[in-house]
Amino acid sequence: MIGSHKTIAQDALRSALESDAAARLRNEPVVGPSTNVLRWGAATFDIGLSYSLEATDNSTFVETDRSKDLIQRPLLTLGVRVQISPRARLDFRTGVGYEDYIDNSVEDTFFIPGSELALDVRVGNAVVTFFDRFHYSQEVAERGALSGVGSFPELENVVGLRSVWNFDRWVYQAGYSHLNVFMIGDSGRGTEDFSFLERAEEQFFGRVGYNFENPVVLGIEATGNLADYEAEVQRDYYTVSAGPYLTWTAADALVIALRGGVAYTVFSGTNGFSEEEDLTSYYAGVDIDHRLTDHIRYGFSATHNIEPGISLESDYIETTRLELDIEWRMTRSLILGSLIFGEAAEEVGDAETEQYRRFGISIGPIYHVSRHFSFFGRYAFTLKDSDLEERSYRENRATIGVTYRF
Repeated sequence: MIGSHKTIAQDALRSALESDAAARLRNEPVVGPSTNVLRWGAATFDIGLSYSLEATDNSTFVETDRSKDLIQRPLLTLGVRVQISPRARLDFRTGVGYEDYIDNSVEDTFFIPGSELALDVRVGNAVVTFFDRFHYSQEVAERGALSGVGSFPELENVVGLRSVWNFDRWVYQAGYSHLNVFMIGDSGRGTEDFSFLERAEEQFFGRVGYNFENPVVLGIEATGNLADYEAEVQRDYYTVSAGPYLTWTAADALVIALRGGVAYTVFSGTNGFSEEEDLTSYYAGVDIDHRLTDHIRYGFSATHNIEPGISLESDYIETTRLELDIEWRMTRSLILGSLIFGEAAEEVGDAETEQYRRFGISIGPIYHVSRHFSFFGRYAFTLKDSDLEERSYRENRATIGVTYRF
């Protein structure tokens, strides 16, 4: 859904939380019931096809002179699981799609949503995971600091190692990952060159937690991050953060996760034009996932985070965000989903500082005709209010589509 991202964004912590989510996903069934599994030897497959048609009244996210467009999106998804041995499993999931703009064909492009290759190996009481995650998307609405462009052609590739040890009630986790950010091509109509955002990062993560008698895990986590930009105009930086976290699970109906701490960042000087500066801030988050009834589930999150800047010569974006999503299973075949979010943010840089607020809402049904075949629709509205001229916008977006799962 538009604007949906429930992660704290210190890059090393964000990567660690993405690894947590990916591990949970890998532990869910890749395919449907065993009688309908696609198999080839030791491998099982999950294959899907989808097509959507989307209408927008502001394809370049501008304040004035808005342009309408229709966008076609065919998409192929693939999931593969191979049980190599009783203690080792290989998982691969990927997708490839194409965005076809009816009026503004200059923005046509391929995209790769959230792909991962992961090898999980059990060693005694530990699980060691080697992974490679890559994602290529041009979504502007996901980035609050963007305005006046039709796409944000960013490719992220994260390669790393994650390990989890369980000793009695204690849980120890550690990880290292290497991130590369590439900007592919330009930003389409109203073209802006984002190549100055290309960078490499080294990310380190550690966590110690204790499982209490009740379903509560309490512990401390810490991260470190070193970023090296290709462009000399962008300031390299390193960040360290540390703080407590708590997870409470009530049966299978309610999960509450809390975390927060201090984040300290040092920005290097650039070619003598700017001096080294430091920033002391904080990150905080609460995430609630509650199955209210057999038919209604909702999630709520509130976060405060720091993430790398997007505008030229900007250092960081500090964001406070609230988000609520609700899923209502109206019948056995019909599900209605909705989301509402609000955020207040500030992007700080040498050239200028922008303060903005965003609000968004989306709602839409999914109708399952059969186990394989479903239809979906969605309406989304996003509003941005900026203190800089020509940086505000509003957008209405409507989508219909169909999905087939083999």
